[in-house]
Amino acid sequence: MRIVDNSCLTEREKDIILYLVEGKTKPEIAEFLCLSVATIKTNIENIYCKFDVHNKVELVIYLIKNKIVEI
Repeated sequence: MRIVDNSCLTEREKDIILYLVEGKTKPEIAEFLCLSVATIKTNIENIYCKFDVHNKVELVIYLIKNKIVEI
C-alpha cells in the first residue's frame, strides 16, 4: 500500500494515514512511531481538517475514492 504523491501532507501524516487504512488504532500507531497517543490524535485531527472529514471511515473512503491511497 502506498500514498500517491499529495503535497498537502507531511511525511508523518502519510505514515499515520497508511496505518489508519490498515485499521490500526491510535495507541498502536503511537507505539509503532514511538510517539504519544496525544501526538497521534493531533496529527489525525490535522489530517481530518485537510480532507474535510470527521472520522476514520470518512477519511478512508475519501482517500480511496480520490485515489490518494493505492491498495
